[in-house]
Amino acid sequence: MTVSVSIVTYQSLSWIDRCLSGVWAQGDPVKEVLLVDNGSADRTASHVRRWHPQVRVSRLGYNAGYAAAHNLNFALSRGEFFLALNPDVCLAPDYLNHLLARISRDARLGAAVGRLLAPGPERLLDSAGVVPTAGRTRFVDRGRTRPATEFDTEQDVFGACGAAALYRSCALRDVSTSREAPFAERFFMYYEDVDLAWRLRNAGWRTRYVPQAEAVHARGGSAATAQFVEYHLVRNRLWLTLRNARGRELLREIPGLAVFQTAKLLQSVRRPHLRAALRDQLRGVPDSLRERAGGRLRGGEVKHAAGGV
Repeated sequence: MTVSVSIVTYQSLSWIDRCLSGVWAQGDPVKEVLLVDNGSADRTASHVRRWHPQVRVSRLGYNAGYAAAHNLNFALSRGEFFLALNPDVCLAPDYLNHLLARISRDARLGAAVGRLLAPGPERLLDSAGVVPTAGRTRFVDRGRTRPATEFDTEQDVFGACGAAALYRSCALRDVSTSREAPFAERFFMYYEDVDLAWRLRNAGWRTRYVPQAEAVHARGGSAATAQFVEYHLVRNRLWLTLRNARGRELLREIPGLAVFQTAKLLQSVRRPHLRAALRDQLRGVPDSLRERAGGRLRGGEVKHAAGGV
């Protein structure tokens, strides 16, 4: 079993050496490391080329976003599995071995993710997979800030946190289209991992949380401001549902989504970036509905091989 590791950097010079140290510690499963630098001004790309020559670096002259950059790496990848990895994550040495051991035993597992910890000796969780909130107003990292010992049980989850998500390459190809291969580039960043998880679910793939696989997620590697993050989370939330929710799931989504949209509309009176997010969200509704129709047609064509990846 071989893994293509995909890293997207933007102003990530202070993180990248530690991240790559964790990658090298994975050993044999790592077939290749692909890195897209989104126009960093801090010499990330040149530093990696000099000190980590085994990494295949693609440097863009602009910030294409998390989704588009991972898509570029996926198009070049040759591994049976694809690890989407944030530069502010450091993997424990056996992270990939634990995930591969589990995912290889079940041909319907399309993705797996380990127990991501916050920095520090307290062993508090950063993420144990991605799940909807009880009211489905939004999607969150399961267990964040809670003691890691509360999440010792392996189980299926809605999706994998995109900071250190392992996917079957064939599952990603299953849900790819000519416009999305496989991450939704219109999302730019934030919720693109949830969107991908939802499309995998709609196509019959499952995602597994494996607590034996651990990594530390420091957060902050994207160099994004709080307003930038909130803009994308608000703009992308409606698109997420319109593109993916089906039947009864759509009915379950509507009340929570209405609460979320109303709250952001009220908050936008004093917050210009929220007004911009809601405006751009509405402009993107027609595209989301077209993508929904395309995804529904494609979903009926999915066929799983009983064995292999």
